[in-house]
This record gives sequence, structure tokens and C-alpha cells, in this order.
Amino acid sequence: MKSFLTFFRKKEEKSDFTSVYISIEIYISSVFFNYKKEEKINMNLLIQKETKLISKPDLIYKDFFKKVENFMDLMNVMLFQGRALIDENSLVLCDANATTHFEFDDEVIGVGKQRDVLMKCTVNGVAILLGLENQSTIDYSMPFRVMDYDTIAYQQQFNLQDENKRRSFHPIPVLTLVLYSGDKLWHQSYSLVDRMEVPEALKGWVNDWNGNIYDIKDIRVEWLKNPEVKAVIEGVQRIYQWDWDKESLEDLVLSKEEAIVVAIMTNSEELVIRLEKEESEEIKMCEVIDSYARERELQGIKQGELQGMMKEKISLLIKLLKQKLGHVSKELVMQIEVSSEDKLDQLTIKIFDVEDEEDVLEILS
Repeated sequence: MKSFLTFFRKKEEKSDFTSVYISIEIYISSVFFNYKKEEKINMNLLIQKETKLISKPDLIYKDFFKKVENFMDLMNVMLFQGRALIDENSLVLCDANATTHFEFDDEVIGVGKQRDVLMKCTVNGVAILLGLENQSTIDYSMPFRVMDYDTIAYQQQFNLQDENKRRSFHPIPVLTLVLYSGDKLWHQSYSLVDRMEVPEALKGWVNDWNGNIYDIKDIRVEWLKNPEVKAVIEGVQRIYQWDWDKESLEDLVLSKEEAIVVAIMTNSEELVIRLEKEESEEIKMCEVIDSYARERELQGIKQGELQGMMKEKISLLIKLLKQKLGHVSKELVMQIEVSSEDKLDQLTIKIFDVEDEEDVLEILS
């Protein structure tokens, strides 16, 4: 209060009633703005605490399904309704960096794609290349991406053959499966032809490419045999079924690795960050998610308050400028509304010095 009166008296000594009124509002605005700025700094610190990943989420997911037993169990369920048709002893992890080249006349064009997981195995005694891709969001281009992965794998096989052996070359079949782990139903195309308008006379002739998209919500958990994979798939399904009822997740206890994979597959990066900082190797998901949800709710309230304060600040500045200049153009109002916080700070401090709109624009530029 003392600082307010000191500020008021200094201005009163050399100002008329209007400027005194402006001085009061400027002071209030300045205090208000500094308070908001301090709040924003505190919020930024809170958010920054939750935005530093220790590991890359995609690498954690890939490492989980690079385990032979995990990959085999999931594939047997997605392809064979849980029947153990993949020969466990035949599984070999392949290089997931799908890179090859195509030759057109005298030009060589390099093509590269980064897969999630690719393994060679045998099914009923026949060799096959099996790829697994995780997709946590709906992507219209999925059939194109799968076609790229598979085409490159075939081209790689062809390029590795000596020219004199290519005539008798028989490529290993390539099959890529996409595990869609989003919360919504997949509403995009499942195959390449789905995105085409094919003339009626040519239907059945145009080559198609299936995206092989499998929704994680449709997986029959009872078909899974591996405890790690079963825990992850069930964890994702139960989180999507959760309706802010803490008790429904009371018995969902996962290992730290399993919990992180679940968070990755549900596209919850901030939850991944929180889980990575957990010291315990046993995670009670109900407690972690409840704490996370409460903090997110608090952050949302704080962010809403800050946005509201910012609007009030802009409104007050425009009001003061109207009193100072007599009129404020729509263009200037728009410029003030899109200006950064620092620029508005400068305008607040220098508002007594402005004589016209050009002065204001110069401060905001």
C-alpha cells in the first residue's frame, strides 16, 4: 500500500485528474501484470518438470517387442487367434532400417524407412519376414506406409542377388502388421484401394495393398500366453475403459517397463515422463494415473486463469490508449492482441511516452 501511495503522490504533483486516473490504472496494471508474469514462470517450471524424457519412447516400445517371446506371443494372437504357429527357435531380429535403391535408366534412387520391429521366422516350415508397427494415432497414410515398408523389403532381397541368379530368385514373403493403440475407433482406410476411385471395369485388376491394421481394443487377452505382453495389452484396454473411477484400476499393478510401454501406446508422453522418475519397479497404475489426472486438472485451471488475466491486461491497455489518444484503430487493437507478453510489458511501461499510434506500433514491433 505504501508503494502505491508514493507512486500516486509523485504523479499527482505534476498531473491533472485524467493523468492521475491513468497513473492509478497503470500502477494497478503493472502490479497485476507482474503477478501474472510470476504465475506464468511458476507454471512454466511446473510444466518443464514434466517435459524432459529420460529415454526416447519409441525406443522403449521397440525394445519391448524386440524380445523374441513378446513378439512371438503378440503375432500368434494377431495372426492365428493364439495358436502357436510361429516357430520360436526360428525367430531372428533383423535390421529395422529399411533402406534400398531403385534403378531407373542410369539413375539410382535411394529409399529409406525406419521400421519399429522386423523379424525373420518360419511358419509351417516356410520362411517369412514379419514386421510390427505401433500406431497410437489415426493416420490416413497407413496403407501407403505399409506398402513402402514391404516394397523396400522385397527390393532389398532382389538387390542382394547376383544378376545371374535373379532369374531363379524366390523372395521371402513380407508381412507387416500395424497395432493401432489409440482410444478412438479407426475411421481411415484399411487398404490402398480404399483411397482410390477405381473405374468399375478395372475393379479387381488394380493391385491393392492391405494396411493390416489391428485395433488393440479388439485383442482377446485370454489368447495371450506371455505375462509381459498380457499385462501391457490388458493395461491399455483397461485404461481406455476407465471412466475416472479409481477403484476400477485398483488391481492393475505393472512392472515399471510394462507401465511405460502402456503409457507410450496410449500416447501419454507426460505420463511416460512421470513413470520414468518412479523409483519403484512395481507400479500401481491407479495411484499414478489419479495423481497425474489431478495435476493435469490443476494445470488446466492455472492455464485458464493465466489466459483470462492476459485478456484483461490487453483490454485494460486498449482502454488506457483510448483515453490517452482519443481513438484506437481496429488494426492497432489486432496488433496488441497478437503481441507477445514482453512487448505488452514494454507498452505498459512506456504508455506515458506515446503520442500517436505510430509510437505504439514502434514499441510493439
